[in-house]
Amino acid sequence: MDIVVLAGGKCNPELRDATGAEFRADVPIGGKTLAQIVIGAVRPLGTPVLVGGPSIEGVRRVQGGDNFCDSLSNGLNQVQSEKFLLVTVDLPSLTTTALQDFIDNCDPKAGLNYAIVEKAACEKAFPGMKRTTLKLREGEFTGGNVALMDTAMMRRAMPVMQRAYDQRKKPLNLAMIVGFGILARVVVGQAVPALLPLAALERGVGRFLGVPVHAVPSKFAEIAADLDSADQYKAFMALQNAAN
Repeated sequence: MDIVVLAGGKCNPELRDATGAEFRADVPIGGKTLAQIVIGAVRPLGTPVLVGGPSIEGVRRVQGGDNFCDSLSNGLNQVQSEKFLLVTVDLPSLTTTALQDFIDNCDPKAGLNYAIVEKAACEKAFPGMKRTTLKLREGEFTGGNVALMDTAMMRRAMPVMQRAYDQRKKPLNLAMIVGFGILARVVVGQAVPALLPLAALERGVGRFLGVPVHAVPSKFAEIAADLDSADQYKAFMALQNAAN
C-alpha cells in the first residue's frame, strides 16, 4: 500500500523563530525531524510518498502544491495501490502501532476512512494542548491527521474537494456546495449535541464527496496531536523532557 505524507507546509513566524526551521517537516524533536519521525512510523506499513519536504534516502518525493488540495493531488498522482494511507508530517508522537490500529478498524467498503479521537483522550495524553473539537451525540471529538482512502474514488472526488477549498472563506458559496442541511446541523449540534449523530455527519460528508465515508474512533491520541504552533512545540518538548 502506498502512503502519502503531506510535508510541504511552512512554519508560521513564531514556530520558525522557536525551531529555526522554515518548513514543519524540518522541525527537530528529540534528535530527529518531523519528516524522519513520520516516515519511520509509516515505513513498516507500506511505501511512503513524500509530498514536499526534504529528500529522504529511499523515499519517493514529489513537489508540494500551493495548498492542501494541490499537494493531495500531487501525491494521489503517484499512488499505484488500490487504497492509500494519507498522513500529515506534523505528528511528532506518531507510532506504527497507532496507524495499524486505525487501519484495522477501517471500513473496507468506504472511499474515505477518517480518524477521530475523543477530546478526553487527547487531554489525558497531551495535557494543556489546545485542539479544535466537534460535539456529537456520541461525544466530543477532534479530527485525526490520518485517513485511509480508496484511490479511484478519491480521484473522482478531487474536483468537488477543490471547489470547496476554493470557497472555504465564503460561507454562503461553501454551503451551496456542501449543502445547507449538513452545515446547519453542525452549527446547531454544537449547542445541542444530541441533534448531531456521527452517522448523520458521515452521510452528509459522503453525499458532498460522492463517496462512502466512515469515521474511525481511535484511542491513540498521537494521530491527532499535530504540531503547528510555537506553543505546541514547547509543550511537546516539555513532555519529552519529562519522559526522559
